[in-house]
Amino acid sequence: MQLRSLSPFNGISPACLGVALPPITIALVSVMLAGCDHSILFTATAAPSAESISQSAEKNPDPVSEAVTQATAAAHLTQSARTWEEWDRVAQHWQEAIARLETVSREHYHGDFAQQRIPVYQKNLTYARQQFDRLDPLKPALIKGGRASQLTRLAVDKRDWTEGVQAWNDAVAQLQIIPPTYPEYSLVQQKRIEYERNLTFSQQQLLQFHPFYQGMAKAEEAKQRAETASTMEQWESVSLLWKQAIALLVSISPDDDKAILAAPKITEYESHLTEVHQQIAQIDPYNRAVAQVESARNLEKTANSMGEWEAVRGEWQKAIAHLKSVPPSHDKSAVAEQLLAESQVNLADAGQQVRQTDPFERAVATAATASQLTKSAFSLYDWNAIASQWQEAIALLQSVPPTHSKHPLVAPKITAYQTALNHAIQQSQQGLQPFTPTKPPKNSLAKTPL
Repeated sequence: MQLRSLSPFNGISPACLGVALPPITIALVSVMLAGCDHSILFTATAAPSAESISQSAEKNPDPVSEAVTQATAAAHLTQSARTWEEWDRVAQHWQEAIARLETVSREHYHGDFAQQRIPVYQKNLTYARQQFDRLDPLKPALIKGGRASQLTRLAVDKRDWTEGVQAWNDAVAQLQIIPPTYPEYSLVQQKRIEYERNLTFSQQQLLQFHPFYQGMAKAEEAKQRAETASTMEQWESVSLLWKQAIALLVSISPDDDKAILAAPKITEYESHLTEVHQQIAQIDPYNRAVAQVESARNLEKTANSMGEWEAVRGEWQKAIAHLKSVPPSHDKSAVAEQLLAESQVNLADAGQQVRQTDPFERAVATAATASQLTKSAFSLYDWNAIASQWQEAIALLQSVPPTHSKHPLVAPKITAYQTALNHAIQQSQQGLQPFTPTKPPKNSLAKTPL
C-alpha cells in the first residue's frame, strides 16, 4: 500500500536525507514526507543507506552528512511554515544543503548520492522561494512605489500631487514595517531612501498649490510688472495681481501654519495696492471714477443683503474720491462735477439701504417700537404684541455677525431686551388669565396675539 504524500517536496526520504531511524520509522516517515514509493526503501542499492551515512558522519563529518542535516531541518520546518520568515529559513536550509552537496566530488564515497539529491533539493528550494515571494513584505511596498511613481510622472494639478504624496507615504510606511531580519534588508533601506526622497519632492510640488506660495508668486509678478508700467491698462494689470495675491492670503485658514506668515504679507500687499491705485488715479482719475460708478450701478441691480449694500456703498465712495481728484483743467471736469453730485446722492441711498438691511439697526428700530407701545399698553393683546416686538429685536441681534462694527453692543442689548420681554410677559399674565377673547378689542394696539 502506498500512502498519499503530505509534503510538497517529492523525492525526500530519510534514506535520501541520511537520517538514521529504525526501518519501520524510515518507511512511514519516507512516505509521509516525500511520497516515495515504499519499494525504494528496500530496493535502492545505488545510493548508500541512511544508516551508513549517519555512522560515517559520527566518525568523520563530511559535506554529505551536513547536507542531510540541512535537508532534514528544511523538510520538518516545511510542515509548519506559514510566514515569509519561516519560508525564508526553509529556503536557507535548502541552499545550505545544495551548497554542501556541490562540494562533493564524483570520486567521493557518497558522490552518486550527492549528484542525485542536488536536482531534488533545487526543486524544493524553488518551491520555498515561491512561497516566500507569495508572502514577501517587500512586494506590496514595490507595488505601491510603482503606483506612486506613475502618479508623480502624470501629476499636473493640486489633486494629482496630493494623491502622489499619499501614495509615497503608503509606500514608505510599507517599507518601515519590514524588520532588519529580512534577507535583502539592504535593498529595503535603499528603497526607503529613494521613496523618502520622492516623497519630499512631491510635497514640495504640492506646496506650489498652497495659497500662501501662490499669493507670493502673484506678488512677485506684480512687482515685476510695476517696474515697467506706464499706461492705465498696465497699472490695472498690476492692481489685479495685487488683489489676487491678497485674496489668496486671506483665504488661508487660521488653523494653517502659514496663517501667521500671511498676516503681515496682507498688510504689505494692501499698501502696494494703494500705491497702484494712486498711480492709476494720477494717470486718469476721471476714467477711474467712471469705472467705479459703473461697478456701483451693476452691484445695485442685485443687492439685497446688508453686505451687498455695503459693497455698493464702498463703490460709490471710491467713485466720489476719484471724481474729487479730477483737476479743473481736465476736459471732463464739468461732467465730473455732475457725476459727483449724482454719486453723492446714490451714496446716501446706499447708506439708507445698509441701515434698513442691517440686523443691528433693525433690532434697535424694533426695540424702539416696543418701547413706544409699552407707554399706552393696557390689554392682554397689547402686551402680547409688545412681547413679540422684543422677541423679534432679540432674534435680530442674535443674527449680527461678529465682524459687524457694533457687535460689542449686541450682548448688553440682548440682556436689556430680554428684561423688557420678561416684563411684557408678566404684564400679559397678571390678572388677565380668565379673559381670553378671540378677537382684540377695537382700541387694542396689537393685531395678533403672542
